[in-house]
Amino acid sequence: MRKTMEFGRYLMDENELREIEWIILNEDSDGKKLLISKNCLEAMQYEYTENRNPDPNWRNCALRLWLNNYFLHNAFTVKEKEKMIPIPVYPQSGDGTPLNDKVILFDQKEVEKYFPDEKERRAKPTARAKRSWKGQRLYTEKGYCIWLLRNPSDLFGGNWTGVDPEGKLDLTGGDIYLSGPQGVRPVIMIIDK
Repeated sequence: MRKTMEFGRYLMDENELREIEWIILNEDSDGKKLLISKNCLEAMQYEYTENRNPDPNWRNCALRLWLNNYFLHNAFTVKEKEKMIPIPVYPQSGDGTPLNDKVILFDQKEVEKYFPDEKERRAKPTARAKRSWKGQRLYTEKGYCIWLLRNPSDLFGGNWTGVDPEGKLDLTGGDIYLSGPQGVRPVIMIIDK
């Protein structure tokens, strides 16, 4: 069983602001901790249909902008944001310059590194995330759902990738624009001394 901690607050239900529970994936002697939310805090699309982004990748997708603007500024206090360390991310397209985001999603390799056991990868949506599916039931009888990864599919251009409800990597995903919202599990790094 992995250690968890609480950091930040978010609407877990319609009007219920609660502490976010994070799984501690890595902790070093300097007090740096790599954290992933225990649950899918939201259900969102990687990119919105109306954007019709010609190159939907992490660098310019709507989900990245939401995580590093709305979520960052609404889930964490000023003091908590001061503890957060930018995480360098090298997107699939671009000039090779890393992005230094305070909130990211994992890619396939990071999921395999930090969650070698498929059962540990499974995540449940919060009540808020369930409502985002607007009547669609995108979680299993046991309550697990798909959660998005930051890298679009190499196999099918224009598709998202994710982790399915059983914990298996889904590298074909679905159409970024048409398949609707999927679970979102933010990843952050903090200094906690």
